[in-house]
Amino acid sequence: MNRNLLTLMLGVAALQATEVVHAQQFVVPASAKAQIIDATNAYRKSKGLESLRESESASRVAQAYARYLAEANRTGHNADGRDPVQRLHVAKVSFCKFQGENWHESWTRRDKASAATAMASAMRFWKTSPGHERALRSASTEIGVGVAGWKHGDQWYYQEIQIFIDNSCLKGAVSLANAPPIPDRNPERPQTP
Repeated sequence: MNRNLLTLMLGVAALQATEVVHAQQFVVPASAKAQIIDATNAYRKSKGLESLRESESASRVAQAYARYLAEANRTGHNADGRDPVQRLHVAKVSFCKFQGENWHESWTRRDKASAATAMASAMRFWKTSPGHERALRSASTEIGVGVAGWKHGDQWYYQEIQIFIDNSCLKGAVSLANAPPIPDRNPERPQTP
């Protein structure tokens, strides 16, 4: 093999290995998600709107997407090739109406910002951005929140995601998982207990 080509290949491999060593996840406290939910509900209350309940299933979708963005160092609502509604459908999240997704990236160089500082930055941005603020005030009943942190080189990234859904059409609906079995109406076949 050509010596120059071998040297180049080894150099590229060394650079890739260095990038992997310098990219790592960091722990984001659970209080970060609670801070976003509490701040969102406080904002809604200040606008005369009802508080939102957390949807655990929507939060799992938001968390997975936040982690993907943080790990892949990507941005946007469709960075994984899907839109928010597609992600909810793939995860089999039940909802009546999708009301919006808010996404925010916070990053600092050298020193990591505290989770509280990053969450406050996200809320400030969402409140002052017309489209994001509209989602904060949407006719939603539930919210899903995900927050992930990743370090790439000397930069510390937080990815914050909010998913707003309306589940008012599901109130009082019987879950099929908890519904009693339908009796067998065929008298010729013996019923099983």
